[in-house]
Amino acid sequence: MPKPIRLPKEIIFKNLSALLLSFLLLFLMSSSSHASLVDGGDLKVRFSIDADNSGFSFEDLTLNFNAGLGAKDGIKGEFSYGAFEVETIAYYYIKDVIYEDEVNIGRFSIDWASASSETINGSLAQKLQRQGGTTAPADSGFYKGVGVKYKTAFDNFALVTSVSNHHFGDGADLAGRGSFHLNPDLQIGVGVASINRARGINANDFGLLIDAGYRTGPLHLLCEVVSINSRRHNDTETKTGFYVEAAYELSKKSLLYGGFYGTESLTGDLLVVGYKADITPHTAVQGEIGNARDNWRLTLGLNVNF
Repeated sequence: MPKPIRLPKEIIFKNLSALLLSFLLLFLMSSSSHASLVDGGDLKVRFSIDADNSGFSFEDLTLNFNAGLGAKDGIKGEFSYGAFEVETIAYYYIKDVIYEDEVNIGRFSIDWASASSETINGSLAQKLQRQGGTTAPADSGFYKGVGVKYKTAFDNFALVTSVSNHHFGDGADLAGRGSFHLNPDLQIGVGVASINRARGINANDFGLLIDAGYRTGPLHLLCEVVSINSRRHNDTETKTGFYVEAAYELSKKSLLYGGFYGTESLTGDLLVVGYKADITPHTAVQGEIGNARDNWRLTLGLNVNF
């Protein structure tokens, strides 16, 4: 008698997010109470030149979905197709559980970095969040996860916390961010994350982020200080870096910016300078030069929002 075929757990759980999104799309399409299923999205195309290569690349196509089930609850989803992978988000939300708050259950984006960088690839905190806090060995990141997220906001304070995991079998990732509006122009943020991976090798990252965003007139400033404590097996190492970004609005439709990454051990980028302009209400072009001490890269981008 032939033995039954058993798929590895990695293959089964890798497809759970795609199955979850498919279920969401079928649910939205079967709902006659909502005329519009797509709640916006964006398209990104890049042309890059460095010392060795040049050419076009398809960066990302994102579609956002939203279906309200009642006055306070509903389902939101996101389908993102990039150059190398498909990413999905699908979660159930309910608002005003206690007081002006929201609970998300499902697969969602994790709030840790401020996400206010004008650069193409993001600030130091955004880069570390995508790569999992340390450059070697490579990690899967903690920018998305499956679990529970809670967020609330008041006049001068906002709080977001979440408990999730990126892959089945990983330990739970604990993340939180608090934002304080000291005045209309200045905002201070504090992010904390405990990232647990690969129990067999006892891998764990603990990240602490302090950032400040300042906007007055046409000037935008962003400052970050990040500390990552990484443990692999029984070895522990702490790395610290900072990031500074300044942007100036030349007009209502154009922006000149520059960013400096004050760490070589956490990320390879050292300096970026760029320009962004809106050519239509839904279309923007962006050019950016990046330097990593002994290398450089020029990136031209087209962003379409709809």
